[in-house]
Amino acid sequence: MQRPMTPFLAALAVASCMAAAPQQHPAAAPTPPPLTVMVEYTDNLGRVLTTPDGRTLYRYDREDAGKVLCVSTCTDTHKPLLTRPGTELRLPPGIVGTLGTVSLPDGGDQVTYDGSPLYTYTADKQPGDTDGVTLHWHVIQPRNTPRAQGN
Repeated sequence: MQRPMTPFLAALAVASCMAAAPQQHPAAAPTPPPLTVMVEYTDNLGRVLTTPDGRTLYRYDREDAGKVLCVSTCTDTHKPLLTRPGTELRLPPGIVGTLGTVSLPDGGDQVTYDGSPLYTYTADKQPGDTDGVTLHWHVIQPRNTPRAQGN
């Protein structure tokens, strides 16, 4: 004849099973590597901000700080400099300014310099190219960098 399990024995059985099972902790997301916006010398415009691989960075003068207007087809030629959440943003030592991010309307974070969203230009084929300069698109010369002669 079997005896019914008492509530105490049932609790003891459950507790012993839980203690024996290894505790599962969600894996922490790896920290993304830092993103350093660089400064490179260009023949025609002097020192300008670039991506880590030397591509010139631009700002769109119709955008106010924190407001992104270059969306949709605009990004076919002007690619936003994107970053992942949690990425440490860095400037080279001695360069004045503030890097930050702005949320894009379609999701994602775009890097900013002193509040201006940063872009690359698709027709710039090699480091130091500045073919994206137009009436409304400009390279960014760090505040503490002297302008090239003649500019």
